[in-house]
Amino acid sequence: MVEPSTFAFNIMIRGYAESGLNHEAILLYIQMRCEGLEPDNFTYPFLLKACSDIKQGKGVHSLVVKNQDFQSEIHSLTCLITFYCSLGDIESARLLFDRMSERNVVTWTAMINGHVKQKSYKEGLELFSQMRNSGIEMNELTLVSVLSACASLGAIEMGKWVHEFIDRHCIFLNPKLGAAVIDMYGKCGNIEEASKVFKIVPQKSVCTWNSIIGGLAIHGCGEEALEMFSQMQTSGIKPDDITLIAVLSACAHSGLVEKGKEIFYKMRRDHKIEPNIKHYGCLVDLLCRAGLLDEVYEVMSNMPVEPNAVLWGSLLTACAAAGNANVELAETAMERLIKLEPSNDGNYVLMSNIYAAKGRWDDVAKMRRLMTHRQIVRNPGHSLIEIDNVVHEFMVGDGRHPYSKEIYSMLEDIATSLREEDYAAAISL
Repeated sequence: MVEPSTFAFNIMIRGYAESGLNHEAILLYIQMRCEGLEPDNFTYPFLLKACSDIKQGKGVHSLVVKNQDFQSEIHSLTCLITFYCSLGDIESARLLFDRMSERNVVTWTAMINGHVKQKSYKEGLELFSQMRNSGIEMNELTLVSVLSACASLGAIEMGKWVHEFIDRHCIFLNPKLGAAVIDMYGKCGNIEEASKVFKIVPQKSVCTWNSIIGGLAIHGCGEEALEMFSQMQTSGIKPDDITLIAVLSACAHSGLVEKGKEIFYKMRRDHKIEPNIKHYGCLVDLLCRAGLLDEVYEVMSNMPVEPNAVLWGSLLTACAAAGNANVELAETAMERLIKLEPSNDGNYVLMSNIYAAKGRWDDVAKMRRLMTHRQIVRNPGHSLIEIDNVVHEFMVGDGRHPYSKEIYSMLEDIATSLREEDYAAAISL
Protein backbone atom coordinates (compact mmCIF):
# COMPACT_ATOMS: atom_id res chain seq x y z
CA MET A 1 0.00 0.00 0.00
CA VAL A 2 1.40 3.37 -1.05
CA GLU A 3 -0.41 5.40 1.62
CA PRO A 4 -1.89 3.10 4.27
CA SER A 5 -4.59 4.75 6.38
CA THR A 6 -5.00 4.71 10.16
CA PHE A 7 -7.58 1.97 9.63
CA ALA A 8 -5.03 -0.19 7.77
CA PHE A 9 -2.40 0.37 10.47
CA ASN A 10 -4.96 -0.54 13.16
CA ILE A 11 -5.74 -3.83 11.45
CA MET A 12 -2.05 -4.74 11.18
CA ILE A 13 -1.31 -3.69 14.79
CA ARG A 14 -4.16 -5.88 16.00
CA GLY A 15 -3.03 -8.76 13.77
CA TYR A 16 0.53 -8.65 15.11
CA ALA A 17 -0.70 -8.38 18.73
CA GLU A 18 -3.10 -11.31 18.42
CA SER A 19 -0.34 -13.39 16.84
CA GLY A 20 1.97 -12.75 19.78
CA LEU A 21 4.29 -10.49 17.75
CA ASN A 22 4.07 -7.67 20.28
CA HIS A 23 7.33 -5.91 19.39
CA GLU A 24 6.37 -5.71 15.72
CA ALA A 25 2.96 -4.25 16.66
CA ILE A 26 4.59 -1.49 18.72
CA LEU A 27 7.08 -0.70 15.92
CA LEU A 28 4.18 -0.43 13.50
CA TYR A 29 2.48 2.12 15.76
CA ILE A 30 5.72 4.15 15.82
CA GLN A 31 5.89 3.97 12.00
CA MET A 32 2.27 5.14 11.78
CA ARG A 33 2.99 8.20 13.92
CA CYS A 34 6.20 8.95 12.01
CA GLU A 35 4.14 9.05 8.81
CA GLY A 36 1.95 11.74 10.36
CA LEU A 37 -1.16 9.65 10.87
CA GLU A 38 -3.37 10.35 13.89
CA PRO A 39 -4.70 7.49 16.04
CA ASP A 40 -8.44 6.88 16.28
CA ASN A 41 -10.73 5.25 18.87
CA PHE A 42 -9.42 1.77 18.01
CA THR A 43 -5.67 2.41 17.86
CA TYR A 44 -4.88 2.45 21.57
CA PRO A 45 -7.08 -0.55 22.48
CA PHE A 46 -5.32 -2.57 19.75
CA LEU A 47 -1.92 -1.30 20.94
CA LEU A 48 -2.76 -2.41 24.50
CA LYS A 49 -3.12 -5.97 23.21
CA ALA A 50 0.58 -5.81 22.32
CA CYS A 51 1.63 -4.72 25.84
CA SER A 52 3.05 -7.55 27.90
CA ASP A 53 3.83 -5.69 31.13
CA ILE A 54 2.61 -2.81 33.27
CA LYS A 55 5.36 -0.45 32.08
CA GLN A 56 4.29 -0.73 28.46
CA GLY A 57 0.63 -0.36 29.42
CA LYS A 58 1.37 2.80 31.38
CA GLY A 59 3.16 4.08 28.26
CA VAL A 60 -0.05 3.66 26.27
CA HIS A 61 -1.97 5.23 29.16
CA SER A 62 0.25 8.31 28.94
CA LEU A 63 -0.47 8.57 25.19
CA VAL A 64 -4.20 8.52 25.92
CA VAL A 65 -3.84 11.23 28.59
CA LYS A 66 -1.74 13.48 26.34
CA ASN A 67 -4.28 13.30 23.52
CA GLN A 68 -7.17 15.64 24.33
CA ASP A 69 -9.51 13.66 22.07
CA PHE A 70 -9.09 10.49 24.15
CA GLN A 71 -8.94 11.77 27.73
CA SER A 72 -12.62 10.95 28.15
CA GLU A 73 -13.01 8.38 25.35
CA ILE A 74 -14.83 5.57 27.10
CA HIS A 75 -13.67 2.69 24.88
CA SER A 76 -9.94 3.42 25.29
CA LEU A 77 -10.25 4.03 29.04
CA THR A 78 -12.25 0.83 29.53
CA CYS A 79 -9.58 -1.15 27.67
CA LEU A 80 -6.98 0.37 29.99
CA ILE A 81 -8.98 -0.76 33.03
CA THR A 82 -9.25 -4.28 31.58
CA PHE A 83 -5.49 -4.28 30.89
CA TYR A 84 -4.56 -3.23 34.44
CA CYS A 85 -6.94 -5.80 35.92
CA SER A 86 -5.55 -8.59 33.72
CA LEU A 87 -2.07 -7.96 35.15
CA GLY A 88 -3.30 -7.69 38.72
CA ASP A 89 -2.81 -3.93 39.10
CA ILE A 90 -6.24 -3.35 40.60
CA GLU A 91 -5.18 -0.06 42.22
CA SER A 92 -4.31 1.62 38.90
CA ALA A 93 -7.51 0.27 37.36
CA ARG A 94 -9.64 1.59 40.24
CA LEU A 95 -7.91 5.00 40.17
CA LEU A 96 -8.71 5.34 36.46
CA PHE A 97 -12.25 4.03 36.97
CA ASP A 98 -13.01 6.54 39.75
CA ARG A 99 -11.81 9.43 37.57
CA MET A 100 -13.97 8.54 34.57
CA SER A 101 -16.80 11.01 33.95
CA GLU A 102 -18.79 8.43 31.98
CA ARG A 103 -19.01 4.65 32.42
CA ASN A 104 -20.94 2.00 30.57
CA VAL A 105 -21.81 -1.61 31.39
CA VAL A 106 -18.48 -2.82 29.94
CA THR A 107 -16.54 -0.42 32.20
CA TRP A 108 -18.41 -1.50 35.34
CA THR A 109 -18.12 -5.19 34.44
CA ALA A 110 -14.37 -4.90 33.77
CA MET A 111 -13.83 -3.32 37.19
CA ILE A 112 -16.07 -5.82 39.04
CA ASN A 113 -14.40 -8.75 37.26
CA GLY A 114 -10.98 -7.32 38.11
CA HIS A 115 -11.84 -7.29 41.83
CA VAL A 116 -13.23 -10.82 41.66
CA LYS A 117 -10.14 -12.20 39.90
CA GLN A 118 -7.94 -10.64 42.58
CA LYS A 119 -10.17 -12.29 45.22
CA SER A 120 -11.41 -8.90 46.45
CA TYR A 121 -14.92 -10.32 46.48
CA LYS A 122 -16.40 -7.92 49.00
CA GLU A 123 -15.17 -4.90 47.02
CA GLY A 124 -16.56 -6.45 43.85
CA LEU A 125 -20.03 -6.80 45.40
CA GLU A 126 -19.90 -3.25 46.77
CA LEU A 127 -19.09 -2.02 43.27
CA PHE A 128 -21.99 -4.06 41.89
CA SER A 129 -24.34 -2.35 44.35
CA GLN A 130 -23.08 1.04 43.12
CA MET A 131 -23.65 -0.09 39.54
CA ARG A 132 -27.26 -1.04 40.34
CA ASN A 133 -27.86 2.34 42.01
CA SER A 134 -26.42 4.18 38.99
CA GLY A 135 -29.07 2.66 36.73
CA ILE A 136 -26.64 0.84 34.41
CA GLU A 137 -28.10 -2.32 32.88
CA MET A 138 -26.26 -5.55 33.63
CA ASN A 139 -25.14 -8.04 31.00
CA GLU A 140 -24.32 -11.73 31.20
CA LEU A 141 -20.64 -11.15 32.04
CA THR A 142 -21.57 -8.85 34.92
CA LEU A 143 -23.87 -11.48 36.39
CA VAL A 144 -21.27 -14.25 36.02
CA SER A 145 -18.66 -12.17 37.89
CA VAL A 146 -21.11 -11.25 40.66
CA LEU A 147 -22.24 -14.87 41.07
CA SER A 148 -18.59 -15.92 41.36
CA ALA A 149 -18.07 -13.38 44.16
CA CYS A 150 -21.24 -14.60 45.91
CA ALA A 151 -20.02 -18.19 45.68
CA SER A 152 -16.66 -17.31 47.22
CA LEU A 153 -18.15 -15.24 50.06
CA GLY A 154 -21.16 -17.44 50.71
CA ALA A 155 -23.39 -14.42 50.02
CA ILE A 156 -26.46 -16.47 49.16
CA GLU A 157 -29.00 -13.61 49.50
CA MET A 158 -27.20 -11.58 46.86
CA GLY A 159 -26.86 -14.73 44.75
CA LYS A 160 -30.60 -15.36 45.01
CA TRP A 161 -31.27 -11.77 43.94
CA VAL A 162 -29.14 -12.28 40.82
CA HIS A 163 -30.94 -15.55 40.05
CA GLU A 164 -34.33 -13.83 40.45
CA PHE A 165 -33.11 -10.99 38.23
CA ILE A 166 -32.23 -13.54 35.52
CA ASP A 167 -35.70 -15.11 35.76
CA ARG A 168 -37.52 -11.77 35.97
CA HIS A 169 -35.81 -10.38 32.86
CA CYS A 170 -36.03 -13.69 30.95
CA ILE A 171 -32.26 -13.78 30.44
CA PHE A 172 -31.26 -16.93 28.57
CA LEU A 173 -29.55 -19.36 30.92
CA ASN A 174 -26.65 -20.28 28.64
CA PRO A 175 -24.07 -22.86 29.79
CA LYS A 176 -21.69 -20.28 31.30
CA LEU A 177 -24.36 -18.36 33.22
CA GLY A 178 -26.10 -21.59 34.24
CA ALA A 179 -22.80 -22.95 35.58
CA ALA A 180 -22.28 -19.75 37.61
CA VAL A 181 -25.75 -20.03 39.22
CA ILE A 182 -25.21 -23.74 40.01
CA ASP A 183 -21.76 -23.04 41.44
CA MET A 184 -23.13 -20.23 43.62
CA TYR A 185 -25.88 -22.38 45.13
CA GLY A 186 -23.49 -25.32 45.59
CA LYS A 187 -20.86 -23.28 47.43
CA CYS A 188 -23.48 -21.42 49.48
CA GLY A 189 -24.89 -24.65 50.90
CA ASN A 190 -28.06 -25.13 48.84
CA ILE A 191 -27.30 -28.19 46.72
CA GLU A 192 -31.02 -28.86 46.18
CA GLU A 193 -31.48 -25.53 44.38
CA ALA A 194 -28.25 -26.12 42.45
CA SER A 195 -29.67 -29.45 41.22
CA LYS A 196 -32.95 -27.77 40.18
CA VAL A 197 -31.09 -25.16 38.12
CA PHE A 198 -28.93 -27.85 36.53
CA LYS A 199 -32.04 -29.68 35.30
CA ILE A 200 -33.47 -26.60 33.57
CA VAL A 201 -30.28 -25.40 31.84
CA PRO A 202 -31.18 -26.12 28.18
CA GLN A 203 -27.64 -26.60 26.88
CA LYS A 204 -25.22 -28.30 29.25
CA SER A 205 -21.53 -27.79 28.48
CA VAL A 206 -18.56 -29.24 30.33
CA CYS A 207 -18.54 -26.24 32.72
CA THR A 208 -22.21 -26.86 33.61
CA TRP A 209 -21.48 -30.50 34.49
CA ASN A 210 -18.34 -29.46 36.39
CA SER A 211 -20.37 -27.07 38.55
CA ILE A 212 -22.93 -29.64 39.65
CA ILE A 213 -20.31 -32.36 40.22
CA GLY A 214 -18.22 -29.90 42.24
CA GLY A 215 -21.27 -28.84 44.27
CA LEU A 216 -22.15 -32.44 45.08
CA ALA A 217 -18.50 -33.04 46.02
CA ILE A 218 -18.30 -30.31 48.66
CA HIS A 219 -21.59 -31.52 50.15
CA GLY A 220 -20.19 -35.02 50.63
CA CYS A 221 -22.54 -36.53 48.03
CA GLY A 222 -19.85 -38.73 46.54
CA GLU A 223 -22.07 -41.40 45.03
CA GLU A 224 -24.33 -38.78 43.41
CA ALA A 225 -21.28 -36.96 42.01
CA LEU A 226 -19.98 -40.19 40.47
CA GLU A 227 -23.42 -40.85 38.99
CA MET A 228 -23.38 -37.36 37.42
CA PHE A 229 -19.90 -38.06 36.09
CA SER A 230 -21.22 -41.19 34.44
CA GLN A 231 -24.25 -39.35 32.97
CA MET A 232 -21.95 -36.64 31.65
CA GLN A 233 -19.96 -39.14 29.63
CA THR A 234 -23.11 -40.94 28.45
CA SER A 235 -24.47 -37.60 27.15
CA GLY A 236 -21.39 -37.23 24.94
CA ILE A 237 -19.63 -34.48 26.94
CA LYS A 238 -15.91 -35.14 27.24
CA PRO A 239 -14.52 -34.51 30.76
CA ASP A 240 -11.68 -32.00 31.13
CA ASP A 241 -9.05 -31.60 33.84
CA ILE A 242 -11.45 -29.59 36.05
CA THR A 243 -14.02 -32.41 35.86
CA LEU A 244 -11.46 -34.86 37.20
CA ILE A 245 -10.57 -32.47 40.04
CA ALA A 246 -14.26 -32.31 41.01
CA VAL A 247 -14.68 -36.10 40.83
CA LEU A 248 -11.54 -36.78 42.89
CA SER A 249 -12.67 -34.16 45.40
CA ALA A 250 -16.04 -35.95 45.66
CA CYS A 251 -14.25 -39.20 46.45
CA ALA A 252 -12.12 -37.44 49.08
CA HIS A 253 -15.10 -35.82 50.83
CA SER A 254 -17.06 -39.09 50.86
CA GLY A 255 -14.28 -41.47 51.86
CA LEU A 256 -14.37 -43.36 48.54
CA VAL A 257 -10.65 -44.12 48.71
CA GLU A 258 -10.38 -47.07 46.32
CA LYS A 259 -12.69 -45.47 43.75
CA GLY A 260 -10.72 -42.24 43.89
CA LYS A 261 -7.42 -44.04 43.43
CA GLU A 262 -8.86 -45.99 40.50
CA ILE A 263 -10.06 -42.80 38.76
CA PHE A 264 -6.73 -41.04 39.33
CA TYR A 265 -4.54 -43.84 38.01
CA LYS A 266 -6.78 -44.34 34.94
CA MET A 267 -6.93 -40.67 33.95
CA ARG A 268 -4.43 -41.01 31.14
CA ARG A 269 -5.93 -44.20 29.73
CA ASP A 270 -9.65 -43.41 30.04
CA HIS A 271 -9.73 -39.65 29.47
CA LYS A 272 -6.37 -38.78 27.86
CA ILE A 273 -5.75 -36.27 30.67
CA GLU A 274 -2.28 -35.91 32.16
CA PRO A 275 -2.46 -35.44 35.95
CA ASN A 276 -1.28 -32.01 37.07
CA ILE A 277 -0.39 -30.65 40.50
CA LYS A 278 -4.09 -30.09 41.37
CA HIS A 279 -4.99 -33.70 40.59
CA TYR A 280 -2.12 -34.87 42.79
CA GLY A 281 -3.42 -32.48 45.44
CA CYS A 282 -6.82 -34.22 45.32
CA LEU A 283 -5.18 -37.65 45.60
CA VAL A 284 -3.09 -36.48 48.57
CA ASP A 285 -6.23 -35.03 50.22
CA LEU A 286 -8.06 -38.32 49.61
CA LEU A 287 -5.30 -40.34 51.26
CA CYS A 288 -4.80 -37.84 54.10
CA ARG A 289 -8.48 -37.96 55.04
CA ALA A 290 -8.22 -41.76 55.15
CA GLY A 291 -5.16 -41.54 57.41
CA LEU A 292 -2.90 -43.30 54.89
CA LEU A 293 0.06 -41.04 55.64
CA ASP A 294 2.84 -43.38 54.51
CA GLU A 295 1.07 -43.80 51.16
CA VAL A 296 0.75 -40.02 50.93
CA TYR A 297 4.50 -39.58 51.38
CA GLU A 298 5.17 -42.25 48.77
CA VAL A 299 2.92 -40.49 46.24
CA MET A 300 4.58 -37.14 46.91
CA SER A 301 8.07 -38.63 46.63
CA ASN A 302 7.30 -40.15 43.20
CA MET A 303 5.41 -37.25 41.64
CA PRO A 304 6.71 -36.04 38.24
CA VAL A 305 6.47 -32.45 39.54
CA GLU A 306 7.80 -30.97 42.77
CA PRO A 307 5.11 -30.99 45.53
CA ASN A 308 3.98 -27.48 46.42
CA ALA A 309 3.13 -25.91 49.77
CA VAL A 310 -0.51 -27.00 49.54
CA LEU A 311 0.46 -30.68 49.38
CA TRP A 312 3.01 -30.48 52.19
CA GLY A 313 0.48 -28.47 54.22
CA SER A 314 -2.12 -31.22 53.71
CA LEU A 315 0.34 -33.81 54.98
CA LEU A 316 1.22 -31.70 58.03
CA THR A 317 -2.47 -31.17 58.83
CA ALA A 318 -3.13 -34.90 58.47
CA CYS A 319 -0.24 -35.64 60.85
CA ALA A 320 -1.74 -33.22 63.38
CA ALA A 321 -5.19 -34.81 63.04
CA ALA A 322 -3.90 -38.38 63.42
CA GLY A 323 -4.52 -39.86 66.84
CA ASN A 324 -0.97 -41.20 67.00
CA ALA A 325 0.88 -38.45 65.12
CA ASN A 326 3.86 -39.43 62.99
CA VAL A 327 6.29 -36.80 64.25
CA GLU A 328 9.09 -37.69 61.82
CA LEU A 329 6.78 -37.35 58.83
CA ALA A 330 5.43 -34.07 60.22
CA GLU A 331 8.99 -32.78 60.65
CA THR A 332 9.76 -33.69 57.03
CA ALA A 333 6.69 -31.76 55.86
CA MET A 334 7.55 -28.81 58.10
CA GLU A 335 11.11 -28.69 56.79
CA ARG A 336 9.77 -28.29 53.23
CA LEU A 337 7.11 -25.77 54.29
CA ILE A 338 9.66 -23.53 55.98
CA LYS A 339 11.41 -23.23 52.62
CA LEU A 340 8.22 -22.83 50.52
CA GLU A 341 6.20 -20.47 52.74
CA PRO A 342 8.40 -19.34 55.65
CA SER A 343 5.89 -16.74 56.88
CA ASN A 344 2.81 -18.97 57.16
CA ASP A 345 1.96 -18.84 60.86
CA GLY A 346 -0.46 -21.79 60.62
CA ASN A 347 2.30 -24.28 59.83
CA TYR A 348 4.32 -23.35 62.92
CA VAL A 349 1.22 -23.61 65.13
CA LEU A 350 0.37 -27.06 63.72
CA MET A 351 3.91 -28.34 64.27
CA SER A 352 3.91 -26.92 67.79
CA ASN A 353 0.62 -28.72 68.52
CA ILE A 354 2.06 -32.00 67.23
CA TYR A 355 5.03 -31.64 69.59
CA ALA A 356 2.71 -30.73 72.48
CA ALA A 357 0.55 -33.81 71.86
CA LYS A 358 3.69 -35.92 72.27
CA GLY A 359 4.79 -34.02 75.37
CA ARG A 360 7.91 -32.69 73.64
CA TRP A 361 7.84 -29.29 75.36
CA ASP A 362 11.43 -28.39 74.47
CA ASP A 363 10.50 -28.68 70.78
CA VAL A 364 7.34 -26.61 71.39
CA ALA A 365 9.50 -23.85 72.90
CA LYS A 366 11.94 -24.19 69.99
CA MET A 367 9.11 -23.70 67.48
CA ARG A 368 7.88 -20.59 69.31
CA ARG A 369 11.41 -19.16 69.41
CA LEU A 370 11.67 -19.75 65.67
CA MET A 371 8.43 -17.79 65.13
CA THR A 372 9.76 -14.95 67.29
CA HIS A 373 13.11 -14.95 65.48
CA ARG A 374 11.40 -14.81 62.07
CA GLN A 375 8.97 -12.14 63.36
CA ILE A 376 5.98 -14.30 62.44
CA VAL A 377 2.73 -13.04 63.93
CA ARG A 378 -0.35 -15.22 64.21
CA ASN A 379 -3.05 -13.90 61.90
CA PRO A 380 -6.35 -13.42 63.73
CA GLY A 381 -9.33 -15.42 62.54
CA HIS A 382 -12.22 -13.67 60.83
CA SER A 383 -15.81 -14.42 59.98
CA LEU A 384 -18.30 -13.15 57.41
CA ILE A 385 -22.04 -12.68 57.64
CA GLU A 386 -24.47 -11.40 55.00
CA ILE A 387 -27.30 -9.07 56.10
CA ASP A 388 -29.58 -7.32 53.60
CA ASN A 389 -27.28 -8.13 50.69
CA VAL A 390 -24.27 -6.60 52.49
CA VAL A 391 -21.36 -8.79 53.59
CA HIS A 392 -19.93 -7.80 56.99
CA GLU A 393 -16.47 -8.98 58.08
CA PHE A 394 -15.42 -9.39 61.71
CA MET A 395 -12.00 -10.10 63.25
CA VAL A 396 -10.99 -10.91 66.81
CA GLY A 397 -10.95 -7.67 68.83
CA ASP A 398 -11.85 -5.63 65.74
CA GLY A 399 -13.49 -2.26 66.34
CA ARG A 400 -13.66 -0.96 62.77
CA HIS A 401 -17.29 -1.90 62.12
CA PRO A 402 -19.56 1.20 62.34
CA TYR A 403 -21.80 -0.61 64.85
CA SER A 404 -18.97 -2.05 66.96
CA LYS A 405 -20.19 -0.52 70.22
CA GLU A 406 -23.71 -1.87 69.77
CA ILE A 407 -22.37 -5.31 68.76
CA TYR A 408 -20.08 -5.62 71.79
CA SER A 409 -22.84 -4.33 74.06
CA MET A 410 -25.20 -7.00 72.75
CA LEU A 411 -22.51 -9.69 73.22
CA GLU A 412 -22.05 -8.57 76.83
CA ASP A 413 -25.82 -8.78 77.40
CA ILE A 414 -25.88 -12.30 75.93
CA ALA A 415 -22.90 -13.35 78.08
CA THR A 416 -24.59 -11.94 81.20
CA SER A 417 -27.83 -13.78 80.37
CA LEU A 418 -25.94 -17.03 79.87
CA ARG A 419 -24.15 -16.64 83.21
CA GLU A 420 -27.47 -15.99 84.95
CA GLU A 421 -29.02 -19.05 83.26
CA ASP A 422 -26.10 -21.22 84.42
CA TYR A 423 -26.48 -19.84 87.95
CA ALA A 424 -30.25 -20.50 87.95
CA ALA A 425 -29.66 -24.02 86.65
CA ALA A 426 -27.12 -24.68 89.41
CA ILE A 427 -29.56 -23.47 92.10
CA SER A 428 -32.35 -25.71 90.77
CA LEU A 429 -30.02 -28.70 90.94
